[in-house]
Amino acid sequence: MNYIEIVNDAIQYIESNLHRRLSLEELASRYFISPMYFYRIFRAVTNQTVKSYVLARKLSAAALALKNTNLNVADIAFRYGFNSHEQFTRDFLKKFHVTPSHCRKENISVSLMAEMDIVERDFRNKNNEIVVDYSCREIEEIKLLGREVRFNPWNSCELEEILRKALGFIEEYIDRGTAGLLYSTVQLEPGDPPRIYCFYGITEEEYSGDRAGLVKRNIPRSRYAIFRYPGNMGLIFRTVEKDFYKWLNVTKFEINKMAGIDYFTEDCVQTEVFNIYIPVL
Repeated sequence: MNYIEIVNDAIQYIESNLHRRLSLEELASRYFISPMYFYRIFRAVTNQTVKSYVLARKLSAAALALKNTNLNVADIAFRYGFNSHEQFTRDFLKKFHVTPSHCRKENISVSLMAEMDIVERDFRNKNNEIVVDYSCREIEEIKLLGREVRFNPWNSCELEEILRKALGFIEEYIDRGTAGLLYSTVQLEPGDPPRIYCFYGITEEEYSGDRAGLVKRNIPRSRYAIFRYPGNMGLIFRTVEKDFYKWLNVTKFEINKMAGIDYFTEDCVQTEVFNIYIPVL
């Protein structure tokens, strides 16, 4: 089994055993690996620890039971493997900032953690840590035609709007046009809240039609670290962000700040795969 298969199986096992105490040793033994190695795999793939994930799922299931059943709080606590009513109340309060009793009495909605949907990607061992897989190479300057936008990446409504605009661009210039790849350059703009400048487009050489409404931008020549992901960047942004910060911390790469962009993406619309290019020294 590869890392993704191990974690997907572990998540299904956790879901089937939310009613009892689960140990790292028990989970690791299912895959004939050490507890520490399983811990590292799970954290690399999910960007959180086994303990925090299991606890969040137990508390989320318990919160639903508070809302949808007439079981008393103590019974719900024991149903989901907590040692005592007091421990359950402490963990619930820490997670949701409200006690179980108050949550039920006032019918308060809390932010639940759903069963995790794992993003498929490859990994490698680096400096005794597991990080998302990558390669490095020099990229020559790429001349683009496209459109530019600014948005708050932590605002789901703005992310959805950017995705809608990008899909419209894809339909016009790739699905019904001659271009094969969609490029996006990204740069963080400081502020409160910080915003992201994004340019998305196609290569100049792939387009010979009317350029009205299109802006010219260049992807700078540099050495890049390259990461490969499935789907759409906008839909898995938080997973990619966490992968990146761990990779940077483990590998000790230096970012090429003179490149003028934080990164660019290259989307192959037909295969639903995209590459992320981060300029490095």
